Amino acid sequence: MPVNGSDFIDEPFNTTLKPFTDLFERFLGEGFGLAFFIIPLSIIAVALYMKTRDPVMVSMYMLASGALFASGGAFMGMGGMVIVYILFAALGITGLFMSLFFRR
Repeated sequence: MPVNGSDFIDEPFNTTLKPFTDLFERFLGEGFGLAFFIIPLSIIAVALYMKTRDPVMVSMYMLASGALFASGGAFMGMGGMVIVYILFAALGITGLFMSLFFRR
């Protein structure tokens, strides 16, 4: 499939990652193709935990990135994606409270 140069200039991330987002859209349904971006966010969260060994830092990262993706205009018209990123932020809030209350 040829790549149109103007599409690559206008939307570089969507054009480059189109095979992966199409795969997610095929298995999860229409509108959930951009759920692919949860995978890199999760990998960064795991790497951040491996580096710092601090669950508060990871929870704050998850909270901030989930809130930014959910509230941003990147997913206008895709209500399902907003819910996915709100759940990602909710996991961050849960981890934050658990690590603060059950501190050693």
